[in-house]
Amino acid sequence: MLEVRLNQPMTLDPKGRLTLPSRLKSALEAHRVSSLVFIVHEGHLRAYAPAEFTERVERPLLDLDEFDPAAEEKQRLRLGFATELDVDRQGRMVLPSNLRQMVGLDRDLVVISLLNRLEFWDPGRLEAWYAARQQRAVIGGGELV
Repeated sequence: MLEVRLNQPMTLDPKGRLTLPSRLKSALEAHRVSSLVFIVHEGHLRAYAPAEFTERVERPLLDLDEFDPAAEEKQRLRLGFATELDVDRQGRMVLPSNLRQMVGLDRDLVVISLLNRLEFWDPGRLEAWYAARQQRAVIGGGELV
């Protein structure tokens, strides 16, 4: 994928427009990626380059039995809400209101990279997620790397 390492606070304008960080914009250009595929996942948005989405998400889900209720649910949750969004030459995109509402994105958000995908989080949700993982590590005697 893009292999960009970032964890960056960002701001959406009232219409849901977002200007991607310059390093991310440069990586998209270098890989000739002009759109990202977004899905809703556990309270945040995940974004993939289209080829990465096809390989890691779409193809494995399409290999499942579409008449199995559990498989159908997975397909509907991932593929039914998948949205491909264009990134313009200035590195801007518009996050649709329905996706923003589903994950509680308003004005402020955090974009993090996991090398093969991006995640778009509400800052409060990300902090709560991280705090819960820290607490679990303390209780379990482990530590976060």
